[in-house]
Amino acid sequence: MINPNTQAILLLTAHFSKATGEAKPLSPSEWGRFALWLNEQGNTPAQLLALDSLALLRGWSDTKIPVSRIEQLLGRGHALALAMEKWSRAGIWVLTRSDQDYPWRLKKYLRTDAPPVLFGCGNAKLLNQASIAIIGSRNAVDADLDFTRKAGQTFAEAGISVVSGGARGVDEAAMLGCLEIEGTACGVMADSLLKAVTSSKWRSGLMSNNLVLISPFHPEAGFNAGNAMARNKYIYCLSQAALVVHSGIKGGTWNGAIENLKHGWIPLWVKRTSDLDAGNAELVNRGGHWCSDKLDELAAVALSAPVASSSVPSDDLLSVKSTFKEEVRRDIAGLEQPSKQNHALASKRPASVIAGSGGLRGLDSEEVPLLKEEPFELSFYRFFLQKLEKMDEPHTTESLAERFELPKSLVVQWLAQAADEGVVKKLTKPVRYQSLRVKQQLGLGID
Repeated sequence: MINPNTQAILLLTAHFSKATGEAKPLSPSEWGRFALWLNEQGNTPAQLLALDSLALLRGWSDTKIPVSRIEQLLGRGHALALAMEKWSRAGIWVLTRSDQDYPWRLKKYLRTDAPPVLFGCGNAKLLNQASIAIIGSRNAVDADLDFTRKAGQTFAEAGISVVSGGARGVDEAAMLGCLEIEGTACGVMADSLLKAVTSSKWRSGLMSNNLVLISPFHPEAGFNAGNAMARNKYIYCLSQAALVVHSGIKGGTWNGAIENLKHGWIPLWVKRTSDLDAGNAELVNRGGHWCSDKLDELAAVALSAPVASSSVPSDDLLSVKSTFKEEVRRDIAGLEQPSKQNHALASKRPASVIAGSGGLRGLDSEEVPLLKEEPFELSFYRFFLQKLEKMDEPHTTESLAERFELPKSLVVQWLAQAADEGVVKKLTKPVRYQSLRVKQQLGLGID
């Protein structure tokens, strides 16, 4: 069952079969123009399904979107019903820009060009979590794939979700590496979403709610070079930073990275490579930043920090959609806010922010003091325990992750640490966790 607004948006913007019909569905930019006009008239998409919908279209004038085209698209109700029945049987859901779980970053960066409809399967709440994009070639060498898999695990351990394209090579290695240790991942598919949701390699992640697969394209669409290029911007705009493992001087990885640098959506970090034919060095020349290739120095905080670009607001370090994170931010105000003088220094030496390159470890505090003396994660951990203390009933890891809008892997890590410290008790049958209310021991000092 889908609401009338979603029905109307699907009818106007979605394909219901691999073959295109007589009327071409509205593109994201076309839908953006039409939706804006509807809103200005005080109308909603759902009202277009009424018998007198033609009256609502009086005054609409666009040479590329004639009223006749809108009428034909709205008349596809039977095709929509058949398609939705097939997709829903496979576990595929639909999100529109008016839905709560629709990625707010897509709307923020792409505005009216954000896709009007997203098809997906899995945990939709992951679309709005703290995340980093890991991108690279389909034909990466074994060394790069090994680095990518371990990088995915590193970010998972830090509670950062991994976003990639789901294709073989770097994309797949990043997502599977993250999922192997119960981290969370998002795959933005350019084609064959229906096939992907039934694939054995993604089954475990989908069943554990640690994975979401999405696509702005028809769930049964085959590979199309145009779609593959178009989806790159969605990978970037779902994330807070991007790490390019290996890029050629043309192709999807290159074009996506250049598009991101052109628009200044998020910081771009690039892995060093010995491949003389790679485009990694040129990406740095065009505005990217070298990243340490030492896995123990891949600091998620540094990768997400808007070091050299003022176009990425600092509040993007963590999702501002979470009340829990907002309260934490107030509790550790100023954590990711360097002074104007220090920000200028950081802009001159962007690579210095990465740990291991004069970065977070061994960083000269007079140059770029991005962190307080207390580790970043520790403040969040303590605040988490404070909140847990105020909850009378024991809770599961899943319920806590959902309540506080945190990655499940991070909640598991914090609860294990709290149990070791003796401040939380682990209950069984089923497994739940109960605070032992020992504020004095923690030294939190908050009632």
